[in-house]
Parts: sequence; structure tokens; C-alpha cells
Amino acid sequence: MFKISINKIIFTFFRIERTDIDENTENLISDDLIDSIDIMALVAEIEKYYGKPLDASFIKPENFENFQTIKNMLEIAMKN
Repeated sequence: MFKISINKIIFTFFRIERTDIDENTENLISDDLIDSIDIMALVAEIEKYYGKPLDASFIKPENFENFQTIKNMLEIAMKN
């Protein structure tokens, strides 16, 4: 089983050069702080880190609203 941490999510944002976003930032999608290009970059980094694809059913805007929703999504997605 994979350990999902907020620190890993912080590092993922760092890897896609979005250091302006941190764990306290909310409404990433709603406030247009990240866009579809950022989401795809995040997905690519997540897949590279965990060594498995992220099922397309998890790639929904509501799963990328903040660090906690990303963490929650990954905890479910990486169980399978």
C-alpha cells in the first residue's frame, strides 16, 4: 500500500513548477489557480512517482480543488 502525504503533494506541485501553490491554497479549480494543463502535469508526476496509471475516472475537477481532495483521491485510487 502507498503512503499518501501532503508533503508528497507539495513536492508534486514543486515538480510542475507551481511553487505559488501550497497546502493552504483552496479552490484551485474554482478560482482558476490551476487549469487542465496543470492537472495533466500533476497526473503525469503522480503516475511517475507511484509507477502506475491514474484511472481516468479519478481525473475530475472536484478531485483537484485543494491538497486534501487530491490526497483523498490518491488514497482511493492507489488502493486498487
